[in-house]
Parts: sequence; structure tokens; C-alpha cells
Amino acid sequence: MERPTRPYAPGGREDCWSDDATSVLITAWGDRYLRLNRGNLRQKDWKEVADAVNSRRDGAVFKTDGQCKNRIDTLKKKYKLEKSKPFPSTWIFYDSLDSLIGVPSSNAAVLTRPPKPLTLALTLKSAADPRESDGEDDVEGGGVGLAGGAACRELARAILKFGEIYERMESSKQEQMVELEKQRMAFTKELEVQRLNMFMDAQLELEKMKKKRPKYSKHSSGKKL
Repeated sequence: MERPTRPYAPGGREDCWSDDATSVLITAWGDRYLRLNRGNLRQKDWKEVADAVNSRRDGAVFKTDGQCKNRIDTLKKKYKLEKSKPFPSTWIFYDSLDSLIGVPSSNAAVLTRPPKPLTLALTLKSAADPRESDGEDDVEGGGVGLAGGAACRELARAILKFGEIYERMESSKQEQMVELEKQRMAFTKELEVQRLNMFMDAQLELEKMKKKRPKYSKHSSGKKL
């Protein structure tokens, strides 16, 4: 079956892509992209995408599979640029691409979830336990004996010490943040007070200047005879 003859875009220029053609391209590429488990499309897949784009009956410029691939690469770059902006994107293709190549919501929740506080738990046999045999402690499930349990107790103390240090560091960070916020608020308040004082001083100076201004009589400007 012969493919209908359509004008070619010179060099695959991006300005030859209309919004309608781009929308069809994203749909055709996205279907195959998801079927391949978000993998790269093969040559035959790109040809099918190009056929879908060229199946439009609006007299648009004919697109090759290479031009379709280049257009998708350009759209991906545009999407990354829009996603990096601090405000919501108004780009018409943002939502379509976000559903295809954006970070899934479940993964985003994992990335943004704050780390849990360090929790340490140890269960050790007491050195004074009469059930111990010949001063040897058995590590449950491990089958490893430690003479007198001294090494195990030292390890436990070291880990607990580390946990205490970690908790103190986290507490210190919180206190520093609170203190910095207090200092910032105090500094802002002081600036406001200084600005108000400067404004009041300026008003007083203006009042003094008005009082010092000489008053002229209505008849003082008359002509002499």
C-alpha cells in the first residue's frame, strides 16, 4: 500500500509541529512506551508512531520516524525545564508527559518522607545470670560464644552511646533552628522600630522648619510713594 504523498519538513524543523500533531505523537509514543514497561522504543515502534502521526487528514507536513524521535527528545527536555520551575507549569503538554515520565506518587512520597529517628534495641543476658555456663554467653540464633559476655556488653554500650550522641545532635539542631528564628524576628522588629523612629524624627524636623519660617504682612509688599 502506497503512503500518501505529503510535503516534508526541511531538516525536521521544530516549528513545523502543530499542537495537534504533537498531541497525537505523545499519545502514540506513550502507548508503546508503557507497553514496553517504560523502555526504549525499537525502530519498528518509531515507524508505527510516525504512521499514527501521518494518519491525520489535516494536510500536515509528513513526519519521518527520526523526526518523531527528535520531537519526543525535545519534549522531554522541555518537560524537565518546566518541572524545575518553582511554580506550576502552564505548558499544555506538561500533564501528559508528567503521567508518562514523571516520578510516580508512591516513589515521590518515599523521597520526601523524613528519616525516622534512630532506634536501638538490644537484649543481652545479665552477667550475673546463674544459668550462664562457664562464663560464656550464647548469642541467640547465632551459635557464637563470647567469653564472659564482655565483648557483647562493650558493643551494646558503644551502640547505645552512639544513639545518645545522635539524639543530642538532633536536639541541638532543633534548638539552633529555634534560636535563629528568634534572632531573625528580633532583628526584624528592631528594624521596624528604627524605621518608625526615623519617620517620627523627620516629621519633627519638618514641624520645626515650619515654625521657623518668617511670616510676612499683607502690606509689606506694597509700593513706596
